[in-house]
Amino acid sequence: MSSDDIHLPAGLMAHAGHSFPWDLVVLFVLAVVLGVRLYRVLGRRVGMQGVRQERPGGGRFGFGPQKGAAPDAARPGAPPPLPGQTSGKGDNGAFAATVPDVDYEIPAPVTRVGGVLSEIATIFPGFSPSGFLKDAEDTFRQVVPAFAVGDRVALEKLLTPAALESFSAAIDARTQAGETQRSDLRGVESLSILDAMLVSADDGQRTGRIEVRIVSRQVNILTDRQGEPVVGTEAVTEFHDLWLFERVAGQSDAQWRLAASCPA
Repeated sequence: MSSDDIHLPAGLMAHAGHSFPWDLVVLFVLAVVLGVRLYRVLGRRVGMQGVRQERPGGGRFGFGPQKGAAPDAARPGAPPPLPGQTSGKGDNGAFAATVPDVDYEIPAPVTRVGGVLSEIATIFPGFSPSGFLKDAEDTFRQVVPAFAVGDRVALEKLLTPAALESFSAAIDARTQAGETQRSDLRGVESLSILDAMLVSADDGQRTGRIEVRIVSRQVNILTDRQGEPVVGTEAVTEFHDLWLFERVAGQSDAQWRLAASCPA
């Protein structure tokens, strides 16, 4: 086909003699390229943007709206399964407890929970959120084996009377059924303060309550009289538990005690 066979519209023919606007085309291409590069850079989350400061809403112990619980290995009405401690050989050949690094998450002072923690510090001398979480971790590691073997004497020192009654009932039910609890703690990943409050009684006595989420990895299994699994698995599983700690102001016992527990 020759150029003589090409017929352009009359309107286009009228502008055929003018120069093509190449400068506009170049500017358009540059704008598209810059737009794509800016999207690739600014459209990503970087640095600390992904760090969670505080869980929205309240907890499971009356501080606010309840959060849906994830499935766990506990039976209805019983305290959540508690892991046992593990130990490994040290450099000297002796068996020693392995304590990995544990993440502590503490609400900022400017938050509501952070403000309550500051008020708790004025009522309980020596209180600090980080120190409290260390004590909570120690309590977790002590309650774990005590519940697994049914050591009520050890539990009595770590639990409130109401919590001790609940744990004892679970131990009695397990014993009567001829069941054995095996709990093997493989690691404590993190402890997070989710909520806190101060409660005043009619007589003016004040009680501090702090809700903590504990994330751990454990092998947890309950077997019957014949040694057959009833609940749990041999696989290492990540558990999320909510523990509520209480301490009464003015008492000689300066320890924060476990008052309630449930799956997170």
